Amino acid sequence: MSNLSLKCLIETNKLTGSNFTDWLRCLRLVLRLEKIEYVLDNPITVIPDKQSAEYPSFDEAAHKKHVDDATSAQCVMLSSMTTELQRQHEHMFPYDMPKHLKSLYASEAQTMEYEILRDLFKCKLHDGGQVSDHVLKMIELIERLASIGTMIPATVSINLILQSLPASFENFIVNFNMNGTKASLPELHNMLKTYESSTSKGKSVLMVSSTATSSKRKYKQKKKQKKAFDASLKPKGGGAQKKPKLPKDECLYILS
Repeated sequence: MSNLSLKCLIETNKLTGSNFTDWLRCLRLVLRLEKIEYVLDNPITVIPDKQSAEYPSFDEAAHKKHVDDATSAQCVMLSSMTTELQRQHEHMFPYDMPKHLKSLYASEAQTMEYEILRDLFKCKLHDGGQVSDHVLKMIELIERLASIGTMIPATVSINLILQSLPASFENFIVNFNMNGTKASLPELHNMLKTYESSTSKGKSVLMVSSTATSSKRKYKQKKKQKKAFDASLKPKGGGAQKKPKLPKDECLYILS
């Protein structure tokens, strides 16, 4: 366990009760750094009886690692509490500890959960907005919920983001669902950025093409108008009159 990260948790975010949500968020960061954050979300499995049907598939090594990681996390958690809170929780493992603390300080946690969910459900991307900024904001809210112990299933998080998009992303959403695409939140973020970029280029080409067609049409119209104007200047009856030709072998006499 990193002494620096543990010291930061103990000195700057020591749990006193009213700061439960801030303490839990900081705790998760410390445990994530040590790659043992999972002990907060997964209970330690019970070792099955050796005579049971489940025992042959039981992973003893994984179970031992889980117990060791939970013990390390437990020490970190207790070290960052007041003496009174330590006494109340010293016999609890990390999975149970946050749940008990949340029940003690439910009012604050509930208020924060409500505010984050309110902001999350209100998120809507309007036409012309940047999809990257929008999705990153939603991911931040989802992660804040997780930091206070409110876990949203991955599929629900994906659907929340997709439902917040405007009609211009309809083709993406249809293809995503029809193909049964599986993606993490960062992967979905990158996929939406790529789609936005490709559709923007397509619109630019269409605008250039429309402008060129319009210019060509105007040119033809002007040319047609010029022809009509030139024709209006010609004499009626088929143009300029020709000089009459004299018949052959006809002699002209000048009388004096």
